[in-house]
Amino acid sequence: MAIIRIMDVKQKRRAKQRPLLPNAVEGARIKLLATGCSHCSAMRENTREAVRQMGLEDELQCIGDIAEISRLGVMATPTLVVDGRLVSSGKVLKPERIIELIREVMAETDSGRQNGER
Repeated sequence: MAIIRIMDVKQKRRAKQRPLLPNAVEGARIKLLATGCSHCSAMRENTREAVRQMGLEDELQCIGDIAEISRLGVMATPTLVVDGRLVSSGKVLKPERIIELIREVMAETDSGRQNGER
């Protein structure tokens, strides 16, 4: 039981460390903010592969317009946003890591919705 409680505390800490981007909450649950550079292209392919493996293709929105990216409050690309939470910025992640992060954030936000939180 102690192990479960420690894991719960760690998950809550991680959730607090992920800033909420209020302008990114609406629309698709998973947003990839990426311009046309090589890092962004690699992250776009890795993210598409990750959501394909998870069966969440309909939940992904790729945003490449710099004006839209800055409106969302992001200064570095590529950026991965899940349920309005900034998950990763300025890095190219492997599909396996993207899957882990998406599952983690969706579990946190789904439990928050059940408890009446945002």
